[in-house]
Amino acid sequence: MTSIIQPEAFIPQAQGVEAAIPIWLKLDWSPEIEQGIYKDWGTYYCRRRRENLGMYYFDKALKLGPTDFTTLYRRSQSKRKNALAESALQDSLDAKQILKLLHRDDAPINLEVCDALYEMNQLENSKAELHNNTRLFTGNKIKMFDQRLIVVDENIEDSCGPSMTHFVHENEKLIVHLKELLNKYKEDTRPLWKILKEQEKCDVLSIPEIENEMLSPLEIARRNRAFDVFNQMFIDRSWHDVIFLKHVRKNPNLLLDQCKKSNEFLKTLTFKKYDEIKIFLKMLEARSPMYNIRHQKFTNKKLMDDFREASLNRVQYQTSRNMKTALRSIRYLRQTKNLTKLSSYVEEVMGDYVVKKTNRIMPWKFEFLNEMYNTLALAYVDQYTVPKYFRYAEKNALLRLLRFPMDKSMEAQNFVFGDRTTHQEGIDSVNPALSKSRRLISRFENRIFFAKYPIEKCYLFHQIASTHLQSHRFDECCFNARKSIEEARNCNSNIWQFLSNLLIIKSNAALHKVERTREALAKALQIADKLKNKDIENYISVCISCNEEEFIVKKQSVMANSSRRESTKSARSSASFHPSE
Repeated sequence: MTSIIQPEAFIPQAQGVEAAIPIWLKLDWSPEIEQGIYKDWGTYYCRRRRENLGMYYFDKALKLGPTDFTTLYRRSQSKRKNALAESALQDSLDAKQILKLLHRDDAPINLEVCDALYEMNQLENSKAELHNNTRLFTGNKIKMFDQRLIVVDENIEDSCGPSMTHFVHENEKLIVHLKELLNKYKEDTRPLWKILKEQEKCDVLSIPEIENEMLSPLEIARRNRAFDVFNQMFIDRSWHDVIFLKHVRKNPNLLLDQCKKSNEFLKTLTFKKYDEIKIFLKMLEARSPMYNIRHQKFTNKKLMDDFREASLNRVQYQTSRNMKTALRSIRYLRQTKNLTKLSSYVEEVMGDYVVKKTNRIMPWKFEFLNEMYNTLALAYVDQYTVPKYFRYAEKNALLRLLRFPMDKSMEAQNFVFGDRTTHQEGIDSVNPALSKSRRLISRFENRIFFAKYPIEKCYLFHQIASTHLQSHRFDECCFNARKSIEEARNCNSNIWQFLSNLLIIKSNAALHKVERTREALAKALQIADKLKNKDIENYISVCISCNEEEFIVKKQSVMANSSRRESTKSARSSASFHPSE
């Protein structure tokens, strides 16, 4: 029985480069057919939300036929779906210009120009273009332009109608202020050396310095709240997705450095999609601004004012309850002598909660600040007592009395050139406590910039000095402690002056600077007399006695060393003496 051999068996298999080339590319297509194929593929991919491939094939189709207005029209539609309104407008205008050269008019392409202007938030230009097209076309073609005109007219009415009048009337001063800022920071097209010459400044490198904008915690909270309200108004329950997309752009769990290819792709994708959402939200805001939505919600101005006043009263009442709870908590922590938890709790309340409250919500803010900081200061002072079985003759008796940490774990490391463990990142990884102290100091310094009252500045400088002291940076500690004393004098706070002087005493005692410690103790004793507290006066007196004891011991050791040195010198001179000379 003979086997039947198929004809395909005689066809040799393609090898090498030819195997990778598709069969349809080997056919001799005409440019018109090939252009049509690319155009259909671009439309296919764009409908399935694969914009990159769609734009790629549209570009290839236009290379084969630059005067194809249909391809330009379809590409313009795809770009508008991806929030590329400017580029879409250019494509539609190019398509319109090609038709004009052919002495033709096409209603969908002209409508595409109007839609692109509309999505660029140019409502007036879009309205003018729509009116021109209603005069150009006749019959059923006018209907699509009339429908767009109704929408544009409504949007202009929402933006510039009665709601805008009320908004300008309520925020007239703010609008004038913003106008002045815009005029001040208006872009100057002149060369930098001319601008600096007028300002009597020197142009060395022609590189303008970029100033970082520092925002207060209250302003940051206002902007975050405005961002959330904006998203809630225009996209309702999907505003959580916008917040998620905003934070996922810098999320290390998604953008892994180890994934070289996907990292760059995901980073580009997240940034692109977030920018698209922002553009679409700006379109919605231009068509019906937030003040118009509020105006439609509260047509009665008195009703709106009453609603706002009631809301503020509720927030004020809840804030009052929270503040009373905070005061009870710090008094309880002071009684239980849990100083670590007390200091962290005060910093959390004052640095994260109170700074975000206005005087309308918290009219008793100054009184609350004084109560919190003074209670914390009293808790700090309560720890400075003389132990029951304290001995003056102990080693480092003064440091033990001052409750100074005696361990060496927090000492600053010496930087060694070439040693990676002494670099900034190495220190943070080896000793996380130093990194924590840097973060704390940065937080306190940012708060000082926006602190309003001297007692708050005094507390912040004291905390910075205390953090430096824990890291054994004694010069920085003394510098900030002196600043704290100046602010304490401005607010007539003797207790904070006393605490800041104690930090200076600790720094000098840790370095065994007996004379400077004696001077600081004398100042502390004067402040203790003003406080009229016998326990504090007794404590400072014991500290002075310990310092004098250390001074005597140090003086005796110096005298012993000098006598030993003189005896050694005399022995050397007698050994080198010869009678024959």
